[in-house]
Amino acid sequence: KNTENQLGLTWPLCTLVQLAAGDFRLNLGRWVTIVEDGNVSSQDNEFVCSEIESCATAILETVQLMTSLADDGEGVIASGVWVPEALLHIRKSLEDALNSSVQYLNSFSCGQDETPIAVSDQANNVGRICCVLVGTIASELEVEDLLISASIDERNMELTKEAEASCFATALAAGMLLCNAMGEKNVTNAERLETSEPLCCLLPCIMSVVACSNSNKNVQTAVSSLDRPLVYVMSRFLHRAGERWKHLDRRSQTDEAFTILSITGLCLLIIEEMVTSSASRVGYQELTSPLIVWKEALLEEEDEVEDALKEHVDTTLQQVGNCLIILKTYQ
Repeated sequence: KNTENQLGLTWPLCTLVQLAAGDFRLNLGRWVTIVEDGNVSSQDNEFVCSEIESCATAILETVQLMTSLADDGEGVIASGVWVPEALLHIRKSLEDALNSSVQYLNSFSCGQDETPIAVSDQANNVGRICCVLVGTIASELEVEDLLISASIDERNMELTKEAEASCFATALAAGMLLCNAMGEKNVTNAERLETSEPLCCLLPCIMSVVACSNSNKNVQTAVSSLDRPLVYVMSRFLHRAGERWKHLDRRSQTDEAFTILSITGLCLLIIEEMVTSSASRVGYQELTSPLIVWKEALLEEEDEVEDALKEHVDTTLQQVGNCLIILKTYQ
């Protein structure tokens, strides 16, 4: 009864989201045990994966709801339906889900030259779900705090500050490498880019991360640790997107053409921000080759492109040119 009084009319939803986040954490733990025990092929695991997916769906729907409420501003509280305590309660549940996803990705993190764990389609799907949650929830939180705080779960007080600082960054790096591995596997997939490339779900979060890299020294250190995997993943993604663009029938697949250009444009913004703000300057030459391929492909078709796409093609071409200039300047 006390909870109902504190959370107001939205207490059933607050409780539901809290339960979804809790079940998500518990089933992720069960899945980690399954993978470590080598029992991934067991049919009994379908239930665990189904629970993870169902909980994640509820959590993502909640993020969308919170985003729409944030757009309403002060009107949310003025309506009398939502009280500040309820909004805080929902936020803590979302942070719990984010923390669970971060811990999972860190459990199976690997180096750039290693293959991320992908022992089954189920394992790939669980990893993809965690990447979607990290990319979606983190984009709505204060990314700077995530980069310099240990783990959102303050129960891990025994961690040192050095270990804490890398928790979110290492999970993001692991997620990028996992998404890249799945993208490479789906390179011949005829599905839409957003479906075949799980990395798309992380791009807004990555953009937020690199954009705040100069806010303070601790954040800059955390972001710098992402440079090498980010350069590698961006290079491979641009290559795959470029190949998809070259083989796309843009007359009959205009929507997909817009999608490819929009997502590629976001990658180019990430590259530009990363190169100009980073202190490491490591391995940027890897980005030059796919950018040149993109430039040649866009120039080749500049005069033949449909009017509906021309402005987007010109914008992307300008972005590619800017990135090449920046890379030459900072190398």
